[in-house]
Amino acid sequence: MNITRFVQILAILALRNLWSHKVKSGIVAAIMLSGTFLVVFGSAILDSIERSMEESITSSMAGQAQVYSKDAKDDLALFGGFGFGSTDIGEIADFSKVRASLLTVPNVEDVVPMGITIATSFAGNDIDRALVDLRRSVEQNDARRAEQNAGRVRRIAESVAKDYDLASEIQRDKEKVTNDKAALARASSDEFWAQLTADPTPNIEWLERNIAPLSQDGRMFFLRTIGTDMEQFRSRFSKMKIADGTFVPPGQRGYLISKRTYEKFLKNLVARDFDDIKDEWDHGARFSTDTLLAERVIRNSRQYKRILFQLDPDQQASLEPKLRAEVGGKEGDLAVLIEEFLKVDDNNIEERFKFFYAEIAPLIRLYEVNIGDTLTLKAYTKSGYARAVNVKVYGTYEFEGLEKSDLAGAANMTDLVTWRQLYGKMSDAQLQELDAITASVGVKDVTRDNAEDALFGGGSASVETVASAEPTGFDEFAGIDLAGKSDKAAALDTKVYSSDELEHGVVLNAAIIMKDPDQADATRAAIAAKSDADGLGLKVIDWQKAAGIVGQFIVVLRVVLVLAIFVIFLVALVIINNSMVMATLERTAEIGTMRAIGAQRPFVMALFIAETMVLGLLSGGAGALLATLVVTVLGQVGIPAGTNDVIVFLFGGARLYPHVGPDDLIFGLTVILVVSVLSTLYPAFIAARVPPVVAMQGGES
Repeated sequence: MNITRFVQILAILALRNLWSHKVKSGIVAAIMLSGTFLVVFGSAILDSIERSMEESITSSMAGQAQVYSKDAKDDLALFGGFGFGSTDIGEIADFSKVRASLLTVPNVEDVVPMGITIATSFAGNDIDRALVDLRRSVEQNDARRAEQNAGRVRRIAESVAKDYDLASEIQRDKEKVTNDKAALARASSDEFWAQLTADPTPNIEWLERNIAPLSQDGRMFFLRTIGTDMEQFRSRFSKMKIADGTFVPPGQRGYLISKRTYEKFLKNLVARDFDDIKDEWDHGARFSTDTLLAERVIRNSRQYKRILFQLDPDQQASLEPKLRAEVGGKEGDLAVLIEEFLKVDDNNIEERFKFFYAEIAPLIRLYEVNIGDTLTLKAYTKSGYARAVNVKVYGTYEFEGLEKSDLAGAANMTDLVTWRQLYGKMSDAQLQELDAITASVGVKDVTRDNAEDALFGGGSASVETVASAEPTGFDEFAGIDLAGKSDKAAALDTKVYSSDELEHGVVLNAAIIMKDPDQADATRAAIAAKSDADGLGLKVIDWQKAAGIVGQFIVVLRVVLVLAIFVIFLVALVIINNSMVMATLERTAEIGTMRAIGAQRPFVMALFIAETMVLGLLSGGAGALLATLVVTVLGQVGIPAGTNDVIVFLFGGARLYPHVGPDDLIFGLTVILVVSVLSTLYPAFIAARVPPVVAMQGGES
């Protein structure tokens, strides 16, 4: 008998036997169907998440691979690592050499330079802004505006005095507390404001030195900043798009703030919290049932001063009647009205949200940094000293599909020249240019030994004082053109740097853009070999490792899936095994008859295994088909990510659109068949050992 005929006979007998024992076969089939459905469904969802996540990461920042120094003490983590602090990934001293070498590797289309640093900047407080307005109105001889702004400054100073009592309780320097309270008392007196009206300049300066530092609403914010060739970055990472403002002109210095950072960290705190409250309400939360959300509303309403102190008298007069009508004619001054307005509920939140952005937002400074502002960034260089750089903010950007992801929106972007200054490393040409600028303005190096001479006129030389009729006092704005930059500064800011100037210099890592991403493994191996051959000293990693901790989410999910499959099929194996053992014992006479008419033990074992395999193919195929239908439907409507930032990042957007691949079907069917065969081996062994004579007599062995 040939093998084909043997298989046909086994299949026919297996189908007959399965039909003869429909109940037990149905139970086992249901288990197999459910298991296959779960395996195929879980595998398809996981593979879809991995594809979406890969698309998100490779198209937004990482490329198909990343290279950085082999001497790195830490691992590269574009989206943050396990420590979430500063990392040491070494340096690529001359990017131009690396780029020229790697572009010769087959399948490498481009190499995009990068460097990451943490910069800080400081947002002024309400009294700072009010003092700037007061100073400006005085300089413009606008008596009416000066009087209004003086009243605004006084109200803020009186509020600071009220809040200071609580803050002073934890202050250890009692002498400072005494001096601060004396200054606040003076700033609250009628005599001081009469003096300010008569002689504003020195009194404004006194307020800047003594009162403004006591206000607690100024904020330092941290900006995770990526330095790169911005034009090259935009052309290679297709998901990047400008949300507000414009892109930095090619070759020029500039800064782009992540839209998510702009909305979450640089927005007026009242507006930001109002946005978050409205977002939660839009996603189904209700104040009447969610106590935490209701408490957030109360906390936000207590921040009313962040709006009140930004309004000048004319704006207050214009807003008050509109606000009173909005809150139902409530009695009280503007402070009471604003606080009441912010106490939203389920019935009025939509209307008040629209009112806020239509009537209040245009009157206040909605963002700490506006598009077009010059942002002062401060960072600690590789050598450990602080470095400050002024750079123009051209706009905000985001990655398409990841607009709601904090992980994807954590990094801001600047040009390589600015980044290298913050990092503390510049090219030789840039150093020569800086030397020329410092020489032209008379800047001299001062050492510890000659610092006193430089500051106070030199060793034994006498100090000559000259009386001046001009008012004295410290002015931190002296020499600074507040209305516009000097010609020299403007020329420096608008210089167009060539690609050669940008390439020659230090970077920390680089993204590898491949022509054919399907050849990523082979290409990474070729890059590593090229690095070794040319002495570049590079470490090559894939997109998943480059993403840091978020790149490992998919590994965790896959481990969870494998464990779940293992548990499910361990249970299934036991159930199927027990069912088959019971079925074998019930079929003793049938087995004995087959043995009596010539069926050998191997045939009996093969028959039992064939029955299980046929059942596994039929039920597994049905389970795989059901999983395919469910995933196909989900692929049309999408699986919502909700408000969870990690899920949004994993899904590559607000929704995941999964689909089943051939690998998922093969994996599911293979697993169910393997488990089915394993669960049948013991019952088949028992069946094969049934003695024909005992079986025909109705006995059992």
